Amino acid sequence: MKSLRIGLRWFAGVALGTLLVSAPCAHSATDGKVWILNSNNWQEGKDLLPEVVLRRVKSGDYWFKVVPVDPDTFKQNYSKRFWDASEANAGKYDIDVATCGLKDVTTRKMPDFYFGYPFPKIDPKDSNAACKMAWNFTAANQMGNGQGATFTLNGIDSSGEFKRIKLWLQGNAFLGRSAGPIPNPENLRGVSMSNVLEPQDVDGVGGLTKQLNDWTSQDQAWFYVPTTRRVRRVNAATRSDPVAGLDIFGDDVNCYSGKVEYYKWKLLGEGNILAPVLSPTPLAQKQVSPTRWEVEIPYYKGAYETPGAKGAPWLIVENLNMIPRPVWILEGESEDPYYNFGKVIMYMDKDMYRIYWKLVHNRAGEYFYNAMCSYHWSKSADGTFSAVTPDMVVGVNDKTNRAAIGGRYTSQFIETDYPPDFFTLHHLSHMSD
Repeated sequence: MKSLRIGLRWFAGVALGTLLVSAPCAHSATDGKVWILNSNNWQEGKDLLPEVVLRRVKSGDYWFKVVPVDPDTFKQNYSKRFWDASEANAGKYDIDVATCGLKDVTTRKMPDFYFGYPFPKIDPKDSNAACKMAWNFTAANQMGNGQGATFTLNGIDSSGEFKRIKLWLQGNAFLGRSAGPIPNPENLRGVSMSNVLEPQDVDGVGGLTKQLNDWTSQDQAWFYVPTTRRVRRVNAATRSDPVAGLDIFGDDVNCYSGKVEYYKWKLLGEGNILAPVLSPTPLAQKQVSPTRWEVEIPYYKGAYETPGAKGAPWLIVENLNMIPRPVWILEGESEDPYYNFGKVIMYMDKDMYRIYWKLVHNRAGEYFYNAMCSYHWSKSADGTFSAVTPDMVVGVNDKTNRAAIGGRYTSQFIETDYPPDFFTLHHLSHMSD
C-alpha cells in the first residue's frame, strides 16, 4: 500500500493517423511516404531507434507506422509568439556552473519569469550545452500554462493486463507560461495535484507537489490517505520508485519530471530517432470559458485490448505515429543517494526539445528499462497560443519482460486561471469529503 501511495503521488504529481491492427506490407524508408517498420525490414530502423527497441522490431514484438514530416512545418506546432520570444531571449540567460541552474545575466540569479527557449541557439561544443538543452526542454513543458486530465495506468505482462489504476492530474506552471506571469508568493516553478479514482481500496488517495524556483532545494511533496485522514510529507527521490508495483516511474512524465538541477547533464552526441506522437499536426482547442480550453484526443489502443493484433501485448496499435526527427543524445545522472536510477540516456528533439525515448540504468550501471514518451500539440483557433502535452508513456522492463502504459486520456483541458486555494494542503486533505 505504501509503494502504491507514494508511487501514484509521484507519477501523477510531478506533473501532469491510425495504425492498422495487422501490419501491412513495408515500403521503402527513402520514398517520402508513410511506411511500416517491422521484422521484414528491421534493418531500416538501425539508425532510427535505440538498439534495445530495434531488437524487439527484429523479433516481431514491435512494428511502427512511420510518417515523414516536413521539419519546417512541424516546427510550426509551436506558436509564432513562442519562436519570436525565444529569439528575443538570446544573450539574456546563462548557466550557473555549480548547479546547472538558469541564471539571468543581469541579476546573476534565477529569473522570476521567462517565456520561450532561454537558449535559442546552442553550440554543442559549449561545456554547458547539455544544461542549456535541459532548460529549453523545461521551457517547452511550461508554455501550456495549467493543464488537467483523467487517465489510467495499466500493468501488462505476456498474458495481458494484470493491474489497472485510474486517476486525475492537474498542474500549473509559474514560469514559461504563454499567458504571462501570475502572482507567485511562494516563488514556485510549478505545482500539481492528483487524486486516485479506482480501484476502490485506494479511491481518494491524493498528492500535491510544489517545485521551488531556486537552484538547490528539493521538491516539496505530500500525499493524503482518506482512511487515516492524514497528510504525509514524502522525499523527492521517490519519483524513481516504481508506481504501485508497476513497470513505470514517476520520472517518466515527459520522460523526465524533475528539476534540471537534480541531474548532472552530459551531451553524448546527436542522431536521428523515430519520435512517437499522436499526430504530426496540432489538435484543435475549444474554448469553454474565459480561462479554459478543452482538447479531444483519440485513444491509443494497445495490442492486449485489440483481438487479433500482432506484437507484444503492450504495443500501441492505434493512433500512434512515428516521425523521423533529429535529436541530441544526452546523459543525466543524479547524485542523490536515495535516487534509484544510475545514468539515464535520453533522446531529445533538436528543435522541439521533447524527450522521446530514454534508457535507464541501475546504480550499478546495468541497463534494465526503457520508456517511450508520446506527445500531442494543440493550438487555439487564431494560432496565437499553442501547447505541447505528454499523453502517453510506455515503460518496458527488459529484465522482467513486463511493461506499463500510463496516460492515454481521451480529453484534456488547458486552464490559465486556477483558484488560489486549489493547489494547497487544505484542498488536498478535503478532496474526499
